[in-house]
This record gives sequence, C-alpha cells and structure tokens, in this order.
Amino acid sequence: MVIATLGEVVAVYRSRAALAPARVAERAGISTGQYLALEHGTAWPGTEAAEAVIDALQIPHRHRVRLATAGAPLETYLQSMLHRYDIPALIVDNAWRTVEANSFARILLPDSARPGWNLMRWVLLDSEARRRLANWQDVAPVFAATLRDSITAAPHDTELAGIRQDAAQLKLPAANASTNCPDGQVLAWRTDRGPHPISACLVTVPGGRPDLRQIAFVPRPALPAPVPTPAQPGPAAPWSGPLLTDLLACGLCGLLLTGGGRPATYQCATGCLPELLAEDLEVRIAERVLTHAFSTEACRELGVAQEILAADGMELELNVPVSPKHALDQWQRSMSDTQRRGILTTTLRTATVHPTQRGADLGVGLAFTWRAVP
Repeated sequence: MVIATLGEVVAVYRSRAALAPARVAERAGISTGQYLALEHGTAWPGTEAAEAVIDALQIPHRHRVRLATAGAPLETYLQSMLHRYDIPALIVDNAWRTVEANSFARILLPDSARPGWNLMRWVLLDSEARRRLANWQDVAPVFAATLRDSITAAPHDTELAGIRQDAAQLKLPAANASTNCPDGQVLAWRTDRGPHPISACLVTVPGGRPDLRQIAFVPRPALPAPVPTPAQPGPAAPWSGPLLTDLLACGLCGLLLTGGGRPATYQCATGCLPELLAEDLEVRIAERVLTHAFSTEACRELGVAQEILAADGMELELNVPVSPKHALDQWQRSMSDTQRRGILTTTLRTATVHPTQRGADLGVGLAFTWRAVP
C-alpha cells in the first residue's frame, strides 16, 4: 500500500491496533465525528485533534515528521502547480481562508489575494456574492451544509464559529445529503452583458496537506435550459465518447482528465501525467469496478431477480454475471459502451490517477471512491 495522506496513515495504524474509530476518538479526547473526518479526509478537525490522534495511535517518529504539516508554509511545488493552471484556482485552509490564489482567481475574485479573505464567508455573507452568482440561491445552501460539517469536525475553530453566527440570520434551507459539498457545484457568474459563464467548483486535497483544500473553477459550456414537454421519455441515447468522462481525476492537480484522439488516450490539461492509453486504463478500472459491483452476494441476488423476470416472460439483454471474472468477460465481449458507462456511473464516483515509480519504470496508481449502495 502506498501511504499518501494523513488519513491513510491513521487508518493503517488503527487497523494494526484493531481499534474501532470510537475507541481511537475516546483515547484522543475528541468526538468520533472529528476522528472520522480526519481518517476519511472529509474535513480537517484541527491541529490539536490531529496531534492527539497521532499520539493515541503511537505513530512512530518517522511518520510524525512527515505528517507535521498543519499550518506549515505552502510547499514550492504546490505553489508552482497552482500558478501553472490556466483556470481560476486557489488554496484555502480548514477555515476556508485563502492561503494562495493564482492570477486567474484574482481576476475572478479580486479580494481573494487579500490576507484573511474567506471563500466561505464571501459566498454566504458578502452582498457581492449575491450579485455575482446568478444561482446564489442554489449555491449558498451547499456551502452552508459544508460549513455545518466543517464545524462538526472542528468545533473549536473560532473562524468557522464566527461565520456560522453571522450566517444564522439567513435561515438557509438545508442542502440534500448528496450535495453537501461544493465539489462539483455549478456556479453561474453574472456579467453585465451576454450569457452567464458557467464553471464547476472542483475541491481536492493537495498531496500531503490534509489541512488544506484546493478550489478550482473549471469552465463548463453554457447549455440552454431544457424545455419540458408532455411527450413520454424515449430510451436513453447511446453513450458515445470516452467511457471515463467526468469520472477520472489527476491525483497531482485534481483536475478532471480529458479523453479522445486516435489511439484514444486520457490526459491532464496541465501536463501533470503522461498520456494514458484509454483501452488499458478502462480495462484496469473495469476490473476494480466489476469486482466491487458484482460480489458473490450481489450475483446471487441478481440471479434470483433474473429467474423471477424470466418466469414473467421478460428477458434481459445480458445474462447476469455469476462472478466478477464473468462480468469482465461480458465487459470485453458482449457489452455496449452504453452498458459499460451505466455500470461505471452507478458504481464509481471517481477514480484518481497518480504516478508511481517501480524501479526504472514509471507507472500510474489508482484510488477509488464508490457510490453508496441504496
């Protein structure tokens, strides 16, 4: 296992000690929610809480030195990467205060380079945000839910508590549980003339700095709003294009990888990674996805469902797989791209690609986040 984040290190040592999360939290004197936020990387619970967990798990000195990053200056390579982007991007701390902003971010948000400027406070409380964001009513509840989660993870953070107190009078509706993070949130920027530029807010954790968040505003095409009609919906349009569109992210900069060309490849817009052959990468990811989706129990349940449907005279396009190996054979021999894409999007949330070094050979490693089973 390649340990890349504080959360992964903590998870390994907790597993070795055979301790439940609640037990580690008790030893560290923090809440279970704070501990889980640290292990899962969903929020930074504060420097004191992180150090208490490190002490509770008796993590040795060789790892403590590497993990003592909270509050440290931004590394040169992170600064360099941020300023190489040709899109607005900034790095914020656990309380959403700016640590570094590139030139495009300073154009989009002129005050973002000002010491102490806070993205969370700007979105929720600044009248300029309401003027600039045409869909502020949709964006604000998502940031409010994220503020709530951040405070749960770091209940003693005075900056977050101050924002919550000032925002309480807004009485914003609670965001849905599936959208309680700005990651992927669409922002429509109001301009004096012409259509509103659209961007998606992409939130990632810089490598080795779990106390920080990188925020990138990735341009999206401004599509006309669909007009509802009384007609019955037809069958879904066949999928065309790269199978991993919007599912594949660069582990160095956090941007979504784009695909295309002949032979088909995936690549990062900033050049962090070498071009990756689509066929090899898609099969490699399919193996993990199919193993995750078609466990022995899942195959058994699907087989029973297929028998019930067959008894009612209904036939499926493909027989349900009896094992992950059978599913992979169907993937390679029988499935259409539409069927492959359907399995990917219902099982996989994201796959993150990061470079690995094995001897003299440079390869890529993969980290997966899965969609919750309903």
